[in-house]
Amino acid sequence: MDNKKIFGVIVVIVIIAIIGIAYSTGSIGSQSSNENGTVEVLAGAGFSEMGPDMIKEFNKKYPNVKVNVKYAGSGELYSTLETQHQGDVFLPAAYKYMGKAMKNGYMENSTVKNVTTNVPVIVVQKGNPKNITSVKDLNRTDIKVGIGEENGPAIGKTTAAIISKNNITGVNPAVKTTTVNQLLTYVVSGQVDVVIIWEDMTVWNDTKDKIDVIEIPEKENNISTIPIGVTKYGKNNTAAEKFTEFVVSDEGKEVWKKWGFEPL
Repeated sequence: MDNKKIFGVIVVIVIIAIIGIAYSTGSIGSQSSNENGTVEVLAGAGFSEMGPDMIKEFNKKYPNVKVNVKYAGSGELYSTLETQHQGDVFLPAAYKYMGKAMKNGYMENSTVKNVTTNVPVIVVQKGNPKNITSVKDLNRTDIKVGIGEENGPAIGKTTAAIISKNNITGVNPAVKTTTVNQLLTYVVSGQVDVVIIWEDMTVWNDTKDKIDVIEIPEKENNISTIPIGVTKYGKNNTAAEKFTEFVVSDEGKEVWKKWGFEPL
């Protein structure tokens, strides 16, 4: 083999080696990041079905960041911030909890962004056996009503606001719950006849065929805004900011849409 051919072979080998290194470091053929660490997220219980999907997509871009989520009623999550000073990211189901957290100095306020809206709907058992048609039916004596605790999940305060807005009196709930997920379970199991929950929950695969949904007219409703932000108590603010940014990014919005939300 003459010197030109040998030189050519060497050049090809070097190029292949450079490309291989680029792939292995993620600079070619991958959009993943070398960011690492752990992010502790405080998220509303109603996001428990959507959350794993969001984390899966996030980890495609940031494979070395571990995301742990505590799902609970927004009131409970706020108390975690207030009394335990824990959590890197706050994702409540209604803005009022974020507003309180910002006002009281629990958040890095510049990181707070609005993500989407949370729309309350009436949910009844499949076939609507009690012929429930509107929020006005909540005070009927022949039906069992389930509502969220007013100081617990965001849906509790929201339901109270809807009842007040529509001047409904005499509502006597059969059960009160600490999370919105429990309300869905109660109506699916037939323990109550009607609940008010978030619209996105009505597309969950394991329950969507067991319920009927009655929309609440906008003038009678109390639609919430869902925010997200980094707390003052984060142990890894860089990773927390990356997660927050992803949730409101175009990639994150596709996940929200998939689960029945309309991103802002």
